[in-house]
Amino acid sequence: MSTLPLNSLKSPSPLIHNTHDLLVDTKTTNPPKPHHLSQSETLYSDAICSLRLCTTKRNSKLGSCVHAKILKSRLGSDSLINNSLLDMYTKCDQIEYAAKVFDNMPHRTVVSWTSMMSGYSQKGFVDEVLITFQQMLESLPPNEYTLCVLLQACAQKRDSKLVEIIHGFAIKYGYDRDGFFQNSLIDTYAKSGMLGSAEEVLYRFSGRDVVSWTTAISGHVGNGMMKRALILFLQMQEDGVQPNVVTVLSILMACSSIRQYRVFQWVHGLVMKTEWCRNALVMNSLVEMYNNNKYFKEAVRLFCDFCFTGEGWFLRPETMAARLQGCAHSGSFMLGEEIHVYLIKHGFFPSICVENSLLDMYGESGQLDFAFQFFRMMKFKDITSWNTLATCLVKSERPSEVLKLLTDIHTYGAQDNIFPDFITMLASIKACSNLASERLGQVIHGYTMRAGMISDVFVQNSLVDMYGKSGRLDLAEQMFEEMPIRDLGSWNSLIAAYGMNGNGISALQTFAKLKKSGIYKPNEITFGSVLSACSHSGLIEEGFENFECMKTEYGVDQRMEHFACMVDLLCRSGRIEEAKAFIEKMPVKPGPDVWGALLCACELFKNVEIAKKAATKLSALEPNSNIWRVAISNVYASVGRWEEAAKARAEVRRSEDLKKGEGWSSVEVKGEMHRFRVADTRYAESETIYEVLNGMRELIREAVTETATSK
Repeated sequence: MSTLPLNSLKSPSPLIHNTHDLLVDTKTTNPPKPHHLSQSETLYSDAICSLRLCTTKRNSKLGSCVHAKILKSRLGSDSLINNSLLDMYTKCDQIEYAAKVFDNMPHRTVVSWTSMMSGYSQKGFVDEVLITFQQMLESLPPNEYTLCVLLQACAQKRDSKLVEIIHGFAIKYGYDRDGFFQNSLIDTYAKSGMLGSAEEVLYRFSGRDVVSWTTAISGHVGNGMMKRALILFLQMQEDGVQPNVVTVLSILMACSSIRQYRVFQWVHGLVMKTEWCRNALVMNSLVEMYNNNKYFKEAVRLFCDFCFTGEGWFLRPETMAARLQGCAHSGSFMLGEEIHVYLIKHGFFPSICVENSLLDMYGESGQLDFAFQFFRMMKFKDITSWNTLATCLVKSERPSEVLKLLTDIHTYGAQDNIFPDFITMLASIKACSNLASERLGQVIHGYTMRAGMISDVFVQNSLVDMYGKSGRLDLAEQMFEEMPIRDLGSWNSLIAAYGMNGNGISALQTFAKLKKSGIYKPNEITFGSVLSACSHSGLIEEGFENFECMKTEYGVDQRMEHFACMVDLLCRSGRIEEAKAFIEKMPVKPGPDVWGALLCACELFKNVEIAKKAATKLSALEPNSNIWRVAISNVYASVGRWEEAAKARAEVRRSEDLKKGEGWSSVEVKGEMHRFRVADTRYAESETIYEVLNGMRELIREAVTETATSK
């Protein structure tokens, strides 16, 4: 089969759609040759031009056809053509073919060796680069470009010793004065963590330019030396060198990591005074800098100036997604809805990252019905979309719908090759925990084992927590013991499981094992679980002992939840006066949880005076809540002060704004879930339940009173 002549490849016809179109008879397609060139010279020129075209277009398939024509034309021994073939194959990511060309070259030049090394470096084959360089030294000396390729390999290997050797080699042969080599040397020193050496080369370089400064600045940012990067940026300006977009983006990254508002203002002002305020990449990074550091108002202001009053520059989808997440975390849901309208108007859809952030924003704002509606409207969904909705349902305490969503992923997600991942399983296990459903939890547990997710430590910790909340301490212990790797969360989960089941002694024993292991240092969550366990088990002395050692021995700050646990510990033991005195001596202002624990205890032990004080404090802290109003009403009712109880109840009913959301509890009996609401009388056996409940309360009151009297 004959082929199209090489000179016709210089300007391919737009009608040629594939390589097969090129395989036609040369007798009918050869254009006339210029009279001043011989046939061999024309073939040579056409081969070079065709290879350059294939390299530019990254078309290795067409390049292979050109290569075949070269071999047939007996041009395969020419060094320039072989170097062009090397360049074409390496840039088309065909390193194996490049290596074959290189091995068969009869004459190799410095360019040949350098091209082969560059190809290996681009693929990350650092050892091959070094081996090729050693082989080259046996026949040819390198030039400055060869050494630059070698430096790139050293940067990937982070071999500082080798970098210094190459630097010395360059000084010996006079290559160190080349500007391209010096910039490569600065970059390699920085990427190898030798920032001092990078700066030394920079300062000695008389011809330093924007590339030199930017390379040094980016290297410092990459190594976490953010303040030093800012100093270099200032020195760059003193040197009279104007930054480019890479410089500005590196400085914005440095400022974002420094987390100082004054620095943010400085770089913001610098950007707005220069032409960079018209660069979309820079402005995106500026918005993200404010947003990632939780300066949501500034991010909103910049967003509005940039998008609503700008000259048609639009933020990229990733920045818009971050802005929506900022609205969710800061509670700016009205702004989030306005951004949604903006996104529709300017054609951001479909964009999976933006749509997932919108899902999260609506879920965080409590508008789950709208989140479901938006989810159904999404043309493309990934597992993140499903997980976002599931996580929002968990936070909104709608566990049954989370498990329904898990079923839907299997039913509908599999059609798009979407399957549950670790986040899905964590949300599902959390839903089972909230339902306290051992049966469903075991089903999820089995699924994680079959899907190969059981080895994830977060999944294992969630299973320990789930079994603890379901009352299956034996399974929680078994799960903990079978874990090959435990983190602090594993210990915290088991301690919490013991605590919520009233097994304070085992919780303290587990805490002692954690301390004895010496691997992890207890944190505020650990102490919260320990103090809660002591509270549920009436271990007053142990509770106070651990409370006191938090700050002194472990440097853990005593937070409001820890103080609330101590108040609850005293109250459960009937020490209402001591709990009141403890609150009055607190070094921080008591929060609602603290006063709430005291008020609930007053209901059990019929202490009206302290209950009134706690209710007064709660009225100031939570004026729109009616939980404490119901509690004080119950206190009045417990001592027969019916008028005051009725007055408190009437105050609850007076305003719809104060209406408490309907709470419910559940219990699983023989695989059947039973749900109860506050003051629920609709259940078939409600009279028996209330009779037993009142009897239990009386027994608890008598037992606590008897214990306090004996002490």
